[in-house]
Amino acid sequence: MIATKIGKKSGVPDNYTRLGEYIAAAEEKGEKLHQFWIRNCDAGTNIEDLGLALLDIEAVRRQKPDIADKTYHLVVSFRPGEQDKLSKNDLMAIEAEYAKSLGYGDHQRVAGTHINTDNFHMHVAFNKVHPETLKVVTPHRDFKILAKVSRDMEKKYGLTIDPGITDGKQREQNTLSPAARNYEAHTWQESFQRHVFKYREEILEGLGKAKNWQEAHEVLSGYNMSIKLRGNGMVLMSPDGQSMKASQLDRYCSKNKLEERFGSFKARQAKPRKNGEHLTKTKLRYKSRPLVRHRNTPALWRRYLSTRKTMTRQPSLAVRALRNWKMFLLIEAYQDPLAMVLILAHQELLRSSLNTPHKNKKLILAHSP
Repeated sequence: MIATKIGKKSGVPDNYTRLGEYIAAAEEKGEKLHQFWIRNCDAGTNIEDLGLALLDIEAVRRQKPDIADKTYHLVVSFRPGEQDKLSKNDLMAIEAEYAKSLGYGDHQRVAGTHINTDNFHMHVAFNKVHPETLKVVTPHRDFKILAKVSRDMEKKYGLTIDPGITDGKQREQNTLSPAARNYEAHTWQESFQRHVFKYREEILEGLGKAKNWQEAHEVLSGYNMSIKLRGNGMVLMSPDGQSMKASQLDRYCSKNKLEERFGSFKARQAKPRKNGEHLTKTKLRYKSRPLVRHRNTPALWRRYLSTRKTMTRQPSLAVRALRNWKMFLLIEAYQDPLAMVLILAHQELLRSSLNTPHKNKKLILAHSP
C-alpha cells in the first residue's frame, strides 16, 4: 500500500465541503464508492449524515479565518484484489492508525474507499483544525510517518509490501541505474544519481511541501539539479549533463504524479531580483569527487585537479585521459605508491558492489575507460 498526501494547489481555494462530496460521490469515470464513514462529527457517521457533518466541520474551520490551508488530503492505494482481504472494520482501523500517527486522532474527517477496475484506494479528508482546541495541526516529516504506518499495516493485515522511501540504503543499492554504475566504473567518480540518493529524504520532504512547479524547481535547485521533460517522462539533470529518471527518486516523482499535483509541466521562471536581493544559495552542490574516500585521497585529488587545470589548453590524448580520475590514478601509480593504495581501494569497492570475482582483480588495472 502506498500513502500519499495530496497537497493544496497554488491559487486554488481550500474547499473542504467540495472534497467531502467528491469522496462520497466517487466522481471519476468508471469509479464507484466502496465504503464510507465519518469521524468525530456530532452530526453522525454514515453517508446520509454527510450534509450535516460538512456543516459541522465548516463551523469549526471558520474559527481560523486567517489559515489558508486547513485540509490534509490523504490517499492510500492498495494492490489489485486487496479489497477482498479487508472488511470495513479493517479499513477503518487502518485509517485510524494513519490519523493517530499524523496527530489527527481526535480531528474531524470524512473517509471513503473507491474502486476503479483494479485501482482500489482510500481517500481521507482531515480537518487540520482541532474541533475543541482549534489548534491547527501540520505533521512534520509526514512522508516518513506515512511510510512507517504503511509497512506496519501491510504486515498486520497480510498485504503486499511496497518498499518506501524509508528503506534508504537498500533502495540506493537496488536503484542505481546501469548508466550511473557505468559512469562510476569508468571514472571512479561519484555519479550524479548517487549524489541525489544521498539526499533523497530531504528532497522528497521539500517536494512534498511544494504547491506549484515554481516551488518544486526552487527545491531542486537547492540541490544543484533541474527537472526537464524528456520523451514521455521527466528527468533530473546535473550541471554537467548527467541525468536520471525523476521516478527513480521516488514513484511519486513520475511525470503523471507530479502533473496531478502541479498541473501541466512549466519550466522554471527566472525571478527578477530586487535591489540588494541575492540569488538562492545552493545547499548541496553536485561536483566531481572520488567515489572512494581514503586518508590519501585529498592530496592526490588536489594534484589531479591542479594538473587538469594547467593542461586544459593542450588537446592531447594525455590531457583527455587526465579528465578521468581513474586514468589519473593508473598513470600516477607508476611513480606514487599512494595512488596504488587508492586503486586497490577502488577495486575492492567495485568488486563488492558488482560481485566481481577476485580472479578478475588485475583486469581493472589493465583496462582504460
